[in-house]
Amino acid sequence: MACPCALVLSVPAAVTSGISAGARQGLLIKGGAALETIGSVNTIAFDKTGTLTENKPQVTDIVPLGAAEQEVVTLAAAVETGSAHPLAKAILGRAGDLNIPAADNARAIPGKAVTATVGGRALAVGSPRYAQDLAPLAPDVQRRIEALEQQGKTVVVLLDGPVPLGLLAIRDEPRTDAKAAIAKLHALGVRSVMLTGDNARTGRAIAGDLGLDVEAELMPEDKLRRIADLKQGGKIAMVGDGINDAPALAQSDVGIAMGGGTDVALETADAALLRHSVTGVSDLVQLSRATMRNIRQNVTFALGLKAIFLVTTLLGITGLWPAILSDTGATVLVTANALRLLRFRPS
Repeated sequence: MACPCALVLSVPAAVTSGISAGARQGLLIKGGAALETIGSVNTIAFDKTGTLTENKPQVTDIVPLGAAEQEVVTLAAAVETGSAHPLAKAILGRAGDLNIPAADNARAIPGKAVTATVGGRALAVGSPRYAQDLAPLAPDVQRRIEALEQQGKTVVVLLDGPVPLGLLAIRDEPRTDAKAAIAKLHALGVRSVMLTGDNARTGRAIAGDLGLDVEAELMPEDKLRRIADLKQGGKIAMVGDGINDAPALAQSDVGIAMGGGTDVALETADAALLRHSVTGVSDLVQLSRATMRNIRQNVTFALGLKAIFLVTTLLGITGLWPAILSDTGATVLVTANALRLLRFRPS
């Protein structure tokens, strides 16, 4: 009766089955510790671009200010040539087959702008906040920017030195399943918040559609501070896909990477969603909770049977062979119960 086989098997059998069940559902989990923690998080923080959105932004509006519309597009594309940022890809996609001039001395100012020299002109494609820091924008330009941002669009300004040449509005549509995923997390008792470097108006517009809280205009170091603050109120998971998200993924209790994200994010995260679906986050929470329930059941079975047969053996009610059978039976029972997790399907 002192043989602890069933008790020893109760946890690893359930964890292994849980990880295998997750893999079948496109949920890659890097170990039992991550699987255990995911189900106990109080808050899940989401990056916006590429996580809650499709990561397929498109230029929707071009507002010429100091240059013709086509010139605004070609100059902006020249500055963004070589950049892997989603907004840069949107601008280059809009330029299409237009004749894009060569650019030199391209440089990124993280979270603010990209600068380059094009035809001897020091150009920049940056956020309205970056443009405002260089020189105050005219009131009518500010009103136009605000109107576009309230439509959930990200606005960038093409600058020649401090002089704005035009505005480009870019919109990245939310993933089709994002709203349902947030609703499922809410039903599970988990708070959702969007942490984005985008402007507050765009962030509020998208977050309002999806039904979650938002904190906008955050630099990568700001996200780290917010993750640390949120951890004071309980365990937190972070969901992201980009290089800038990697520090926040590492800082959180559980980091979750989108399957189509960068290698850095996938390497840093504790779990990955291989189906490129936001509902995978709520599926992870359900799988974790199902696994922990299974572990508690297994421990109860293992200890309960031991206790019953230990007492009955000491009282002379049962003998050696029933005790041996109960020990073997408990081992089979916890193993069979753990294997039930292989049939896991998200509700």
